[in-house]
Amino acid sequence: MALDRNLLFYFVRDALAPYSENFRIIDRQNPVQMTLNDAHYSAHVSYVHDSGNARDNDDEVRIQLGRGIIEEQRARQARGDRVAFIGFFDTGDTFVAWDPRHVFSLQARTVVSVYARQSQRVSVSTQQAAVHQFMARQLGEQSFAIALPASALGFYLENVEHFHALRSEHAIVNLVGRHTETFADAGLGASGEIEVDEAGEREKFTFERTAYPRDPRFKKWVLEAYGQTCCVCDRQLAIVQAAHIIPHSVEGSPNHVTNGLALCIEHHRLYDDALLLPGPGYRLVFNTDRAEYLRQTNQDKGIGEIRNLHERPFAVPTDPARRPRNDYLQRGLDIRMGA
Repeated sequence: MALDRNLLFYFVRDALAPYSENFRIIDRQNPVQMTLNDAHYSAHVSYVHDSGNARDNDDEVRIQLGRGIIEEQRARQARGDRVAFIGFFDTGDTFVAWDPRHVFSLQARTVVSVYARQSQRVSVSTQQAAVHQFMARQLGEQSFAIALPASALGFYLENVEHFHALRSEHAIVNLVGRHTETFADAGLGASGEIEVDEAGEREKFTFERTAYPRDPRFKKWVLEAYGQTCCVCDRQLAIVQAAHIIPHSVEGSPNHVTNGLALCIEHHRLYDDALLLPGPGYRLVFNTDRAEYLRQTNQDKGIGEIRNLHERPFAVPTDPARRPRNDYLQRGLDIRMGA
């Protein structure tokens, strides 16, 4: 099974959104262009697949890259973007990444393949990282295909060169295993440096997990306007939250009740995950692209119940001055759906 390439950006979005609130996708088309902590990135995202019958190794997997993609990435790197070549395993919980220097060194005129191992995915589940070592002939040195949990994608992107400068699987496994807090959800809002000393060679890794401050008055205003009740399902149960329509991480997002919605934990998550979104005209929007991505990654159980809410009205405050603005709802829709 190969994912629709137009949906591959969801792998990146789902991995990076919990890592830092200073994250934005600029162009969802592959290679995906984005900003993370104010740095520009271009990541080519593929679906890892079997290497085929040409090579006699059942454990071998690969991604394939067209020459045009490689040259596009080379041009983006030359203009200052940080580039990456990433393959995700089918459920999106693990990715493998190759040294951009190795990819750029490959000489095939049309399509090139870079290889990893299916067993790396199993190793990541037990030791947080796994390496497939091979000889990069054009570089004249050993190179690594590095497999990591999806939650570590932000940490990897911020340190691409340093990851591929390490010369042993032990160093990579030790780095990731000892510092999972740098990419775990609990680390949001933290930053720092990690120094790795390997055989006298030092590599300095950095991480930045930006969390923007919330205005406590915003929560009060929104929950009061909606009577502490979810505007989608009418539940209270002390599980209702104040959600920004234009995400508060977006510059200029107003802390005003008209930029807010009261959503239970479930519908807040569905909103931020861009599956079910309150839209203009006070009607719900079901995102068929997101649903197809979930189907293709075997994560769509229960999707029918959500789909049935498409175009259903959602509740708004009785006071017109406190109702969500339609232009805010449209912008919130566009941002979350990657338009």
